[in-house]
Amino acid sequence: MLRLAFLRPICARETARLKQFSRETRVPEDVRDTDQRSQQAGLSMGGKMARSFGSSDGGGFNEITKKYKDDPSIDNYVRLRRGDPEAEIEVRAVGSFDSMFYMRDELAKHGIDPDLLGGILDADQDAISEIALRLMEKMIEAREAAAGGETHLIRRGLAIPEKLIDWVICCSLDALSWNDDLTIPRDMIVLIRERLGGANLHYERNGSVRHSKQNAALLAGQLMAQGVVPTFKVLGNALGVAPSTVKRWFGPGELERERDVYARWFDKDGNLIPMVNRSK
Repeated sequence: MLRLAFLRPICARETARLKQFSRETRVPEDVRDTDQRSQQAGLSMGGKMARSFGSSDGGGFNEITKKYKDDPSIDNYVRLRRGDPEAEIEVRAVGSFDSMFYMRDELAKHGIDPDLLGGILDADQDAISEIALRLMEKMIEAREAAAGGETHLIRRGLAIPEKLIDWVICCSLDALSWNDDLTIPRDMIVLIRERLGGANLHYERNGSVRHSKQNAALLAGQLMAQGVVPTFKVLGNALGVAPSTVKRWFGPGELERERDVYARWFDKDGNLIPMVNRSK
């Protein structure tokens, strides 16, 4: 069961890190935000500092992490990573203690429990899973409303903006990096995959067609070995697709060529011949 009391206790790890803020940061006070003020070396353990990922032994982020956070672009990240492949670079750029306040109304407006944000910033697996599921439910509701003829869904509050979904995803992933807990809940994986195009991506469709095409050719060869002419209609009926679909899988004369090759794999009863006994 989720523990979702607001400020639970106010994003515990974030609060601890604020208390351990390193004074050595060189960012001018007038341009620091809460995320920059929360730089630290780690939590106190028995009077010693437990160094966190991407931090220096003396406190605060290490130099390469500071360089990345000054410019969190992929250009800068790749340059830094390639320049020092073994370096620890803490990569959080989205979500901070302040977001628990300035995003509260935005989340609530779209039917998302704002109290979940504290758990997300703590990399709480239950909170991340719950908000991912809620976002997917809102996406499904919007899709059904659109299918029913509804229009102007976002303006009418019937659909959640994609930019908000993307912010939650980025905030969740960055919190996992910040807390050095790189286990992504499967619910969040499904949400991310949906935002990237779903499970029916171009290369997945190509792979599925390739598999179906091979099955059609094998079946054609098996039928041919039994004396049955494998027409597109026969193959389509056997594979549960339209004859025109099977036809689109093959170029001119391609099915016949593959059929004749595979026909040598079967005997006259349609049984597969052991490889060592097949004719060349």
